[in-house]
Amino acid sequence: MIIKGQRQEIDCFVYRYTDIGQELPDFPLGGDPVSIKKIVNGERQESLYLPLYCGFDIETTNIITEDSKAAYMYHWQLVIASNEIGFIYLGRTWETFKDIYYRICDFYHLGPKYNSRKLLVWDANLGFEFQFLRKRFKWDNENFFAREERHPLAAPTTDGWDFREALSISGGSLAHLAKDYCITQKLKGDLDYSILRTSKTPLTEQEEQYCINDVAILAEWSSFIFDKYIYPDKKIPLTKTGLLRSEIRNELKSLLDFQQIKTYKQLIKACFPNLETYQYWFRWLFRGGYVHANITNVGYVINDALGEDETSAYPAWMNFGYYPGTPFVAVYDTENLEKYINEKCCIITAVFHNIERRTSISYESKHKCLELEKPMIDNGRVAKADRMKVVLTELDYKLYKELYTWQKMEIVCLWISDRIRLPKFILNVLNRHYLNKARMKKAGLSGTPEYAIEKSGFNAGYGLMVTRMELDKVTYNDDWEIVENDLDFASEASKQILLPQWGIWVTAHARWALFQPGLQIIKELGADYIIYNDTDSYKCRKHPKVLEIFETYNKWIGKKLQACGLTEPAFEDLGMFDLESPNITRIKTLGAKRYLTEEDGKIKATVAGMPKASILKIKGDPFKAFDILGMKLEAEVADKSSIHYEDTATSWKAEDGTIMKELSSACIFPISFSMKLDKFYRSFIEADLEERRVL
Repeated sequence: MIIKGQRQEIDCFVYRYTDIGQELPDFPLGGDPVSIKKIVNGERQESLYLPLYCGFDIETTNIITEDSKAAYMYHWQLVIASNEIGFIYLGRTWETFKDIYYRICDFYHLGPKYNSRKLLVWDANLGFEFQFLRKRFKWDNENFFAREERHPLAAPTTDGWDFREALSISGGSLAHLAKDYCITQKLKGDLDYSILRTSKTPLTEQEEQYCINDVAILAEWSSFIFDKYIYPDKKIPLTKTGLLRSEIRNELKSLLDFQQIKTYKQLIKACFPNLETYQYWFRWLFRGGYVHANITNVGYVINDALGEDETSAYPAWMNFGYYPGTPFVAVYDTENLEKYINEKCCIITAVFHNIERRTSISYESKHKCLELEKPMIDNGRVAKADRMKVVLTELDYKLYKELYTWQKMEIVCLWISDRIRLPKFILNVLNRHYLNKARMKKAGLSGTPEYAIEKSGFNAGYGLMVTRMELDKVTYNDDWEIVENDLDFASEASKQILLPQWGIWVTAHARWALFQPGLQIIKELGADYIIYNDTDSYKCRKHPKVLEIFETYNKWIGKKLQACGLTEPAFEDLGMFDLESPNITRIKTLGAKRYLTEEDGKIKATVAGMPKASILKIKGDPFKAFDILGMKLEAEVADKSSIHYEDTATSWKAEDGTIMKELSSACIFPISFSMKLDKFYRSFIEADLEERRVL
């Protein structure tokens, strides 16, 4: 067993800890604690974190009846490692875990009576383990942090154990984390979760190794986090975007002196919206990626298609696009709308009368309409309406003019801001990650932790731009509670170095750019050549002209790269469309996030809520099962699960006589998958399905 330490490999010994009253097990000593300072409730707080690499995990068994769903822990695993040695402790009951928990507290002098010495303990999916732990320990509510109910990211106990979630930083699964950052890899299929187990059920050597690997991975992850962030920055990261935010702040400080930073923050303060405007913008002005199926191609199989994907669309338009750079001001000479549209960043509140799409492409989401009268809805998007009131950026308005016609438009209000490029300190960090990622991939280093860091930093750029301030606070004090409007908005806004309107314009630019080749396809070949769009991609019918249109678009993007100074070869494909799927032999879509493709004999599914592998378990041709009448997959085929949180104490007497007890638990259980189309959308499709020819 190997645990990866600080730039070296360490032998890891397995310590089997099962009986209360055993002699004190060996613990690694570690070194001098790391001082972490932060502001808690307006007061400066210092904690001393021991430089030890720890991880915790449990294995559970489910007991499901007609009346209840509960789960029971039958095996726990804990790792504590230093740069010299590591130990993995295995146990079967909560009593043994609590015993070693308090022994560790005493051995390392943890907790407030020892000058706030703490042990950082990583968990892959903290929300799951916390449900079992939450009534067994006392929690430090002041330092507890969660973005949503039942999903803590930091859950410190009053005894000095600080449980943190790893996957909120790494992204993906524990297997992905191990692949990106660790020597030890997650084992697969070695622990059958369908078997009922108790604390007395023997585990095979292979099953125990599965448990061991899960926490060994977390120790290696902890070593990486200490080396990369805790030692140099004296901070413990919580999320990927949090890491990038710290990096951008450091870049800002490196580029500007004190007075320049002060001036910049004054600009941000002047441009930052008040609370009411902030909420209004994100509710009505902000739109995400354009995801839609062309209604003329829904419901039947199309042969000979292709797929084009835009490379890093959001980061590309963070470089290429313009952004609001001055406070928005109201203007009343709406007769000069076109002038403002071409020269300014605009927020347009408009009412459209008798609006109707020009082709089969529906653009506007019904959920972004403040008012909507007698609409025809195409899979959640407006095909036409007698009256529609919306809030648009100038980029969305330009797309409206291409995709809709209307009898009359009334401008309710118009706000404008001067255009700027995003600040250098943002683009420098973003492009540095992109450049390093590309260079490392070319050098064959894509399997290294360093590559994962660059990739993660780059991918977090868009998320950082559209991260919203949490107006409500999720708290835990013996139970979960959501405190509404708890945030001091003015105080929090004063700390910001990014403007929320920048995130709104990132997505607006990306939607506008996505439609540029699409509009040309509509003009030269017809709208029915577009089958499906998803944020930064197209599925189209095959035609030489389609390829030519995307090539022309890429040449245009090439000029933008040159104009931005991104001349390094690594940037040569940024923002360009790539022919990802040149030979799609079959494609069928039933709406947004619902389509199947077949390429090189392999069938792939993108169906919201359905695991991708499920489609391969369907008997017969999946394209026939995937139908407008609906589709249902039983649990054994769907490979889908749900979770039930049991907040009351439960007990279970197993066949071997063992009595298992939990104070609270989380039961993950298999469920079936069903898909059915909205009745209005289905009737919309059926209206002319028979008239369409099958290609």
